[in-house]
Amino acid sequence: MLGPRLWPRVFCTTANARLARLFTTSRSIRTSGILTTLDIPTKAAPIITRRLSQADDHSVDHEADQQFSLNWRGATPQTVLIIKKANDTNVDSALARISQWLHTEYPQINIVLEPPVFDQFHSTLPFVHKIPNGMHTEYSRIIDFVVTLGGDGTFLHVSSLFEKQVPPIIPFSMGTLGFLLPFNVRDFQLQMRRVIEGSATLLPRMRLMYSRFKADGTLDKSGGVNVTNEACIHRGTYPHLTTISCYLNNHLLTTSVGDGIIVGTPTGSTAYSLSAGGPIVHPLVSSMIVSPVCPRSLSFRPLILPSSSVVKLQVHKKSRGRATAYMDGRDCGELLQGEYIEVRKSPYPLMCVNRSDLAAGWALDINQLLQFNRTFSYPHDTPFSDDDPNSREE
Repeated sequence: MLGPRLWPRVFCTTANARLARLFTTSRSIRTSGILTTLDIPTKAAPIITRRLSQADDHSVDHEADQQFSLNWRGATPQTVLIIKKANDTNVDSALARISQWLHTEYPQINIVLEPPVFDQFHSTLPFVHKIPNGMHTEYSRIIDFVVTLGGDGTFLHVSSLFEKQVPPIIPFSMGTLGFLLPFNVRDFQLQMRRVIEGSATLLPRMRLMYSRFKADGTLDKSGGVNVTNEACIHRGTYPHLTTISCYLNNHLLTTSVGDGIIVGTPTGSTAYSLSAGGPIVHPLVSSMIVSPVCPRSLSFRPLILPSSSVVKLQVHKKSRGRATAYMDGRDCGELLQGEYIEVRKSPYPLMCVNRSDLAAGWALDINQLLQFNRTFSYPHDTPFSDDDPNSREE
């Protein structure tokens, strides 16, 4: 008799199909050899608890107390979503290797790919599952955790797949920069085991929720979107500078004439906001960043606001040009004079698997990836690297 692990891999007669489901947790509909997610049971939400520091006073201000631990309620997760960077042969090879390893080591875990990626890999990975076209809610219903293979853009793409809460994400760096990605894909087995066994450390990355309004205050149907890096109003392709009024908690803060204004998160502080002259903010600092883009005034400097703030950006009624709303770099449509967006803290942060020692990892990243405080006199080394006994070469 065939063992439980072999049932999904053979052709079952109609009589045996019901019996096969008793031996597998991968209860998926097979249509013409394609596994879909429609019959995968709804996931059970994991228990995410705040870590306790090793300090004697267990101060809530300790860095460890601001990170979290993952608990699968005594079981193992049942479904993983793998997201990959497009058009990269190295990433394709990594996805195939990780999928094969998961299927061998944890056959009870269902592996889900996005529809275009599924079409690419179905012939070589017949055990992977496809979310049916048009059934976007399946992501939120069944996915227990997400693996990303690529760069920061691949990581940000995950946020757009889930309407509200996003499952824990394991980001592996296979892109150009990878500032948000703490793990090398060579270590995927170790990091995946930690997540599956519930021993991983989670870093909550604050997100923003943006809503769009017409000039009369009517809420636009495209509002209520969660963004990870920034919300921005920009003049886009229009030749004239745009005039934008910025309100803080319904009080006029300033009116800016320039290319635009960015409202960002600590995660987004190393993205567009940084290029516009904004500050670098540690991910555990719960805050919002307001950065002007090429303002006509030299005295409009970037601001760091409490995360409880509500920021309103309105295209001034006397603005010469229109403006365009951008969310994490995506074009979200044109704003006419008098129309505006409101940005506030989202109740749904991104829970990212991270290094247990966040401070050491963050300091390493801004020095190695962003070349923090490098001078022309020392093109290869930081001038005082010997002062840090923990500094090391990769």
